[in-house]
Amino acid sequence: MKKGLVTLVVAASAVGTLGGAARPGGAAAPASAVARCDGGRPARSDVHGLAVGAGIAGADGGAILRTSPAGTELIAPPDRGRGVVRHVASRAGVGTAYVRDRTGGDLVVSVTGRGVRRYSTHAEASQPSLSARGDLVWAERSGLRLVGAGARAPRQIAGPIPGGMTFSPLFASTTTVVVAVAAPPTAAVPEDEYLSNLWRYDLRTSRWVQVTHFSGGADRWTIVRTPFLASDGSIQFVRMSGRASADRAPQYQLWRLRGNVARQLRILPGEMYLAGFDGSARLWNIRAGATGAWLIRRERADGSLEDAGCGAVMVDPLDRTDPDMRSGGRASAIGATSLADPPAGDSILVGDFSSVAAADDASATIAAAFGSTPSIVDARTQPAVVRPGVWALLISIAPGADAEAELARFRTAVPAFAGWSWIVSV
Repeated sequence: MKKGLVTLVVAASAVGTLGGAARPGGAAAPASAVARCDGGRPARSDVHGLAVGAGIAGADGGAILRTSPAGTELIAPPDRGRGVVRHVASRAGVGTAYVRDRTGGDLVVSVTGRGVRRYSTHAEASQPSLSARGDLVWAERSGLRLVGAGARAPRQIAGPIPGGMTFSPLFASTTTVVVAVAAPPTAAVPEDEYLSNLWRYDLRTSRWVQVTHFSGGADRWTIVRTPFLASDGSIQFVRMSGRASADRAPQYQLWRLRGNVARQLRILPGEMYLAGFDGSARLWNIRAGATGAWLIRRERADGSLEDAGCGAVMVDPLDRTDPDMRSGGRASAIGATSLADPPAGDSILVGDFSSVAAADDASATIAAAFGSTPSIVDARTQPAVVRPGVWALLISIAPGADAEAELARFRTAVPAFAGWSWIVSV
């Protein structure tokens, strides 16, 4: 499976299943942590709490999950619009911002002491961030949109790399924004992310400076995720790296950026993404089993984790359908027979594909060369292994067969997809 832009859900080939996100000790996060999150209570309105950035805020479908010492509760977003709430960002004493993901253009909403402000976009918006004085920034296409605390309309900021894609902007100070930037497609890697780095943008001089210098290509890839401002003023983030040709999960690492110097703090036990800080304690988003739902867990001083709450903070909600994939959106082009019932058990996953037509073409090629007709799947049928907005293929492995041998046979029969294929358990 190739790399997704906002999150990477890795098929744990040959070393386990997708039954749980890794954490210290290797066990899946307990299901009871999910059950405690909303207690079945209806969402309530609390504009004041959102306006002061109270608690830890995350996304949960059409609502916001806020965790405080009193527990976790559902908060009704004040925009009351249709679509999925994504990328909730709260800043204590300043406010809350989030994206209302809609079919077509999105809506970016900020809730501060100045009131509720809404900004319609013409493209996918992601990861809004608030500065200490209430400025708002978010990523859109290859650049940023910035709304000063006293401004009425967003200002467009061109990104540092033509054709690249920006994401996860973060106010490092009131005058600088640190942004993750994905390299543009190449002939060798025409689709999906293979390299991203952090850049710094100076609002006073309008200058970009690259601050991490990772490298990647068609086989070896490295990407950055979830930068957050730590209490000591540094920026901490997750780096993932791996090889497309290797039949193993990528490595996850925790890094710190101080000034223009980045260094690795430690290797992480598995898939986990920063969700912010509670004082000096790190908060982590960790998937709850195979559902695609996210838990928020707090890191203790000894490195172990404890339940803190629920909700997707700066990661995509994998248990919710992307509005662009619903009827009337991109999914309307999918015929009734295109998405077959996915096979159960061990399978070979091939992907990602940017359109169902591309998946159909690949399915025909694989059927002719390998002798098995794949099932076409997307995030609606397989949210734990396919990110929203793309398609993949699943080829069932017969019960009792050697999965690694079947994968090797597939890669020999269809070498064009050797770097796109993994073992998954569904």
